[in-house]
Amino acid sequence: DEDREVLCMEMARTGCVGQSFSSNLVPKEVSEHLEGPAFLVYYGPAFLQGLGNDVAVKRLSVLAEIYRCSREIWPASVAKAAVNVIIRIDMIKSLSVGDMQEATMQGDVWILVKHNDSEAFIERSSKKKLNKMIATQQAVQVLDLSCLVAYGV
Repeated sequence: DEDREVLCMEMARTGCVGQSFSSNLVPKEVSEHLEGPAFLVYYGPAFLQGLGNDVAVKRLSVLAEIYRCSREIWPASVAKAAVNVIIRIDMIKSLSVGDMQEATMQGDVWILVKHNDSEAFIERSSKKKLNKMIATQQAVQVLDLSCLVAYGV
């Protein structure tokens, strides 16, 4: 499954050269090709623990999408193996996946916005605001939450 692969790969990166998790837990591609940056999804554990009535796989899919968007903004490279980037998900940490989907049904999008070289935030945005960001060449990625529909949100 693509989400599982993304989560395994990204969560296996430590951001510290010479440091790794147990070899039986780390995907071979990560252990053989040390690349970075590593992502720290700030409030990631809170997002997963705040399951409520959500199905766990839905939250894991959203987390995988956050990692995918982060990797688009910060492509993996050997030169960045010792670099860490903080991905702040404050905006969604206490929302249900239904709440997130509701926002998209109201016409808004969930985006990952790069604020500086080592930090990005998940934000709710109107399409008008997103277009302004694109016009000013702000580094931004739109979260694809179509995975939630596949799981019956």
